[in-house]
Amino acid sequence: MTTCPDPMRRRSVVRFAMIAVLAAAPATSCLPGGGSPSFAEGDCVTIDQRVIDSDLSPASCEDAVGTFDPAERTYRVDSVIPDLDGGCPQLQGFFPVEFVHEPDGVTYCLVQAS
Repeated sequence: MTTCPDPMRRRSVVRFAMIAVLAAAPATSCLPGGGSPSFAEGDCVTIDQRVIDSDLSPASCEDAVGTFDPAERTYRVDSVIPDLDGGCPQLQGFFPVEFVHEPDGVTYCLVQAS
């Protein structure tokens, strides 16, 4: 007498595998280096200070004014390094910033836009 596998059990295993794959897919896009650079050389950005970290937001280069207030500064992307190790070259300009951006998997070399 042969025993046939239970078709309901096989379906539940397949469903579980599909759910696991679908659940993991969005998470991989959040891994460091998973994206592409959001900003290019010459773009202007502001640094948004949050409670435990910071992020970059696009800004208008035309509205940039020189200021000593870090919350009001607009930065120009001087260069983009395609890794998280940093190492910006000697930046020319005021208030240079080396901004390691994990979601994009790059380091942005920023100087104050004037």
